[in-house]
Amino acid sequence: MDFTEVIDIEKVGSIPKHSVVGIDIGSRQSKAVLFSEKGLFTALVPTGFYMQETADELFEDLLKQSGLKREDIEYIVSTGYGRIALKFDDIPNSIVTEIACHGMGAHFLGHDIHTVIDIGGQDSKALKIDPETGRVLDFAMNDKCAAGTGRFLERIAAVLGMDVKSIGPVSLKSENGTDISAQCIVFAESEVVSERAKGTKVEDIAYGIHKSVARRVNSLLNRVGIDKNVLFTGGVSNNIGIKRAFEELLGFPIEDSRLDTVYAGALGAAVFAADNASKKAVQNDDSSPKFELDLNSLNDAVAFERELITKKAAGKKNVGYVCAYVPLEILESANVSHFRIMTAGNQDEIMAGESITQSVFCDLTKSVIGGFITENPVFHALDQVYTFFTCDCMRKTVEVINNSYVPATVYNLPRLLTSNDGDEYYISELNSFKSDLEKLTGEKIDDTVISTNIDKYNKARQLIRKIASYRKYNHPLLTGSQFQRITKSYYYLPVDMLISELEKIVEQLQNAAEPGGPVKPRVMLAGGILADGDNKVTSIIEALGANVVAEDNCSGLRPFTNDIPNSGSWQKDIAAGYRGQAPCARMKPVDKMIEYSLKMAKEYRAEGVVFYYLKFCPCYSMIIRKYIDAFQKENIPVLVVSSDYSKGDEGQIKIRTEAFIEMLNGGRDNG
Repeated sequence: MDFTEVIDIEKVGSIPKHSVVGIDIGSRQSKAVLFSEKGLFTALVPTGFYMQETADELFEDLLKQSGLKREDIEYIVSTGYGRIALKFDDIPNSIVTEIACHGMGAHFLGHDIHTVIDIGGQDSKALKIDPETGRVLDFAMNDKCAAGTGRFLERIAAVLGMDVKSIGPVSLKSENGTDISAQCIVFAESEVVSERAKGTKVEDIAYGIHKSVARRVNSLLNRVGIDKNVLFTGGVSNNIGIKRAFEELLGFPIEDSRLDTVYAGALGAAVFAADNASKKAVQNDDSSPKFELDLNSLNDAVAFERELITKKAAGKKNVGYVCAYVPLEILESANVSHFRIMTAGNQDEIMAGESITQSVFCDLTKSVIGGFITENPVFHALDQVYTFFTCDCMRKTVEVINNSYVPATVYNLPRLLTSNDGDEYYISELNSFKSDLEKLTGEKIDDTVISTNIDKYNKARQLIRKIASYRKYNHPLLTGSQFQRITKSYYYLPVDMLISELEKIVEQLQNAAEPGGPVKPRVMLAGGILADGDNKVTSIIEALGANVVAEDNCSGLRPFTNDIPNSGSWQKDIAAGYRGQAPCARMKPVDKMIEYSLKMAKEYRAEGVVFYYLKFCPCYSMIIRKYIDAFQKENIPVLVVSSDYSKGDEGQIKIRTEAFIEMLNGGRDNG
């Protein structure tokens, strides 16, 4: 068919003239689009078990229709559910996420499209796109649950005794429909069975199901903002019942397309393929200096200190603590071996912890308790645990430790940053902390030693800030994973050893030259704690070709942005310094935390933020909307990721992060 028959007439001329193919391997159906001088060709087949065979079948169909030969194809872009499984060794090719491809496809299929609804077999998405370029500006997608997807409609249709193609037309016979929650595919099936048992008409149930799907996807639309005009893409876009439900919910009609919008993803992939075919190959300068930071000495020091604690070989009391607000200046002055309990536990430890916490606590609290239950060697060697109360769940965790395993004490930390009485109360807690340490060790803590250690820890903070400054380069000298390894060592090493190791790292960086090559997107991590061993999100970001340049969290850069004053009155100095540091989400007002986060993002020139928090964390989950709104005002996009310490959601996180990084790359390319 001719391009002008299906593509918005104003955009036909913007497609580079090349023979290219876009392939969209969906979970249920696979689609492909071929561009050539002869016109535009489409193919559609059910997705088979072997993705490559499905792609080859589509490819051969397109070649047969167009009369082209395999060697005539200049470029292929793969997208969709099975894009990673495809290989074309004889043709230049790449992969692009379905989010970017559906956005671009919708842009070319419709006129002045701002918003895209995409519902496929396994997921649903809401996209906000630039009507001038088709670039994705923001997106939201469903989590693991299948409710609100094509698979959901298939299951419900089967319960109603019909195929999925019939459920849409049947729903049009109803005027109101029954109310189905559809919060879960299993529960929705039960509701449907119950409605049938009550004698509810099939068309009313079908209409209720379509409305519930529309409501669920509408929540995604609300996250990105609903702007006219709206195009509906994906396999479910042909369901007239869903389209009707959306139009009633939105209050305006969904735009029409002259090509079946099931091809939107493949069409967008073909547009990207045409663009790639038109670009000349860029040769990277391999002569640019290479630098790899060596952290072996630091890692050895941490391992040595851990062994001393485990074997109780230092001749000191072993103290564990649970929060970044615990003043190390006092701990170090008490002549104890100390380390921060912030390990992401394995599944055995998490399951052991859940026997006490149940499932509604975060995986960090389960890991801490589970470490004591399973007698983790380091935990088992502790003589005392302390924390300054910030998180309600962690407070209860420390109480469990005290009741069953090791003596543990909780001190209170004022939540109100602007309270005039806060410092006085905090000072009384600091004095109690000092007294308790003296009882533990049987030794008096000299006030001058605390002041000396304030200076030492300030030096360590300054060295960490110096190390962080090398991430401000266009080509950072160290990765996010490396920097996070460095900041965690702050909580494991005695201060003198810590300073020595940090100085070695600074010396390496000072003598290194900035490498060359393409400039990667700059991402800041924000939100809750990244525990030791919880490197899932950081690894995914970096594997997808972006640089993590800063961390606004309590195990990353955040605690090191300010020094502690040292006037000689250690109580006042520590109270002012710790209450004056970049605050966590428990501190009030939350605006202060967001203000610090924005400042960090701008200082490190972050182009986007990944806001990560552990599931069931109320402190960070409740501030997300306010956080996103503040960053959107500064034109800094935010991707929210909620996870745990399992690996089950890595694929989903990767899909969303890949689309986010594509979005950042698109923003750079276009301005």
